Amino acid sequence: MGALLAIGYPILLLAHLLFILYWLVRFKKAIYLSLSVLILSYLFSVPVFQSKSKFKALAKDNSFSIMSFNSQLSYFSGGKKEEVQTHQSKIIHFLNQENTDVLCLQEARKGMTSNLNHPYKAVFGYSQIYSNYEIISAKEILFNKSSTNNSCYADLLIHRDTIRIYNLHLESLHLGNDDYRLLKEWDEEPIEEQLQDKTQKLSNKINKASHKRVSQVEKITESINSSPYPTLLCGDFNDVPQSYIYRKLNKGHKDAFLDSGKGFGATYRQLIFPFRIDFILVNNLWSSYNFKVLENNLSDHQAIRCDIEFN
Repeated sequence: MGALLAIGYPILLLAHLLFILYWLVRFKKAIYLSLSVLILSYLFSVPVFQSKSKFKALAKDNSFSIMSFNSQLSYFSGGKKEEVQTHQSKIIHFLNQENTDVLCLQEARKGMTSNLNHPYKAVFGYSQIYSNYEIISAKEILFNKSSTNNSCYADLLIHRDTIRIYNLHLESLHLGNDDYRLLKEWDEEPIEEQLQDKTQKLSNKINKASHKRVSQVEKITESINSSPYPTLLCGDFNDVPQSYIYRKLNKGHKDAFLDSGKGFGATYRQLIFPFRIDFILVNNLWSSYNFKVLENNLSDHQAIRCDIEFN
């Protein structure tokens, strides 16, 4: 139930804003109830909108840039060979054009990434880290056998410091075409029994994936707590900022979007409402600047990037 409420938080927030506008017109005392809900939401939750970004030109000897991108492996499962190769070439061009010092990919094929500019890499299936800095060591974090997702980390020697970067890809919802259709087409009027059945199945998928992510995060935080180096976390969490997953991982870190981003920061727009489920969580010892959501039509996810400064 908690997972459903977390995912629905932006929609509930929008609904209360509309209620406030309605009560203003109608001059109803109920406006105080809606205002109270909004105030409590602001005080006890993660903001969903940033009005100002934080820009700074950083010195090369005291900073590095990082990018995270889920390149949607499922996109390559069909289609003609020539079309797939063309699409992969577009992704490589996009990644090389951004030219970040560190690149974390989720759902990436090995063959697709052979033409990246980075000299160092740590590849564990579809979870991959590429770097302009030396990778001292790297390790895969395996989850339960029932999960097709995985994560990894790499220890990088950046300037004079060794840091550990985690590339996370937590349990997916595994939504099918019927699920997307249900989430996108609320304006239609299906038979009530069919709607209840589909809604129940969707709810079960969300809760099942949420339970798996909880156990996955326990494994990840155990690794983080035992790290001898400062840590940075990024990747596709498949969960929203209002979730337990986000709060657990953000402990000891700060959200780069909240620190230096602007707007809603949505990274997944395949549903009726855009969601922010891809993150860069920066160690509290450092500062982040120039956070961006990189708009593209190459995947069902938007890429994110920022610059990190050592303090």
